[in-house]
Amino acid sequence: MQLLVRPLTTHDREALLAFEQTNRTYFETFVDSRGDAFYSLDGVAEHIESLLILNAQNEHIPMLITDASQAIIGRVNISQIDAVSGTGSLGYRIAEEQTGKGVASRAVKYALDVAREYGLNTLHALAATTNIASQTVLTRNGFVECGTVSNIARVAGQNIDGVCYQKALN
Repeated sequence: MQLLVRPLTTHDREALLAFEQTNRTYFETFVDSRGDAFYSLDGVAEHIESLLILNAQNEHIPMLITDASQAIIGRVNISQIDAVSGTGSLGYRIAEEQTGKGVASRAVKYALDVAREYGLNTLHALAATTNIASQTVLTRNGFVECGTVSNIARVAGQNIDGVCYQKALN
């Protein structure tokens, strides 16, 4: 499958809203809900604008994963960038219908290259203890488990713990 990882832009509002709405129930089995206000054109536009402001401040790299037809099939981000320490946090979400096809692994590999280009030397990531697929993607991309974190999300009224990962980019 051909895929492209590209920067998020303000022109992605409608497509990103459709992606997030379609996959909302699936995503909310692993992470906190973004809340009902997010799932509108105004909510997504505000979300995009805040990410682009952080990007302009070199604190966040928001990217979309698209297929050959340019449909959004996932997102990958490098957030919490600290230029002084050379660190950042990796996050991603893949459409439910695209899981198990290598999309996440390829997007993470691409994000590692982007992080190196930005001069980062370490990336951190969290995966819910219930999300074995995400844990597998991280370990396949060379991330090393560095502990557990309590209460990273609240799903269906239950607190979810996470596994912390780290990868040196040198």
